[in-house]
Amino acid sequence: MFDDYETVIGLEVHAQLLTKSKLFCGDSSSFGAGPNTHISPITLGHPGTLPKLNKVAVELSIKMGLACNSRISRHNYFARKNYFYPDLPKGYQITQHTTPICIGGYVPIRLTDGSSRDVQLNRIHMEEDAGKSLHDVDPFNTAVDYNRAGVPLIEIVTEPDLSSGEEAAAYLTELRKLLRYLKVCDGNMEEGSMRCDANISIRKKGDPELGTKV
Repeated sequence: MFDDYETVIGLEVHAQLLTKSKLFCGDSSSFGAGPNTHISPITLGHPGTLPKLNKVAVELSIKMGLACNSRISRHNYFARKNYFYPDLPKGYQITQHTTPICIGGYVPIRLTDGSSRDVQLNRIHMEEDAGKSLHDVDPFNTAVDYNRAGVPLIEIVTEPDLSSGEEAAAYLTELRKLLRYLKVCDGNMEEGSMRCDANISIRKKGDPELGTKV
């Protein structure tokens, strides 16, 4: 019975860009400072504040797109994606929801059996990171550190193009190498600089439709 089904995996990787300041303001984007020391009215979304796009973040995003053989969009737009989370001070995230800066592309991988293939990308887009909820500083309350809020990210989204854990691991390994080599992201996963969400489903072999999510 199990031989009748196959796994389909798509990955979404968030990589923090190696900029000195945040995506839409001059607050420092460095890691490890005291809680809520790298914030400003723009980071906190105070009324009357206006964002200004970080040029270096755009350049790093384009560099990654070119390395992944993506098509670079000549016209880019940002949108507000509304969430009600404690670690999102503005109540929304500024992201490229419908107009990614990089479209398509691929990342070559090599597997342990010596075979190689290209993992197809759907898009690479820019967005700002959220803050960080802290659950271990107070036994009765959750604290919030907004230093990370507004730090520039690229989200690298694959097509549902992976079929095993080995392929997913090989892709993430190659992607991290590429990000670090290009100095787009430091890849320090223990600091949250590179994070991955996995979308996994199963379907009958040969079925073109995606199946039940796991």
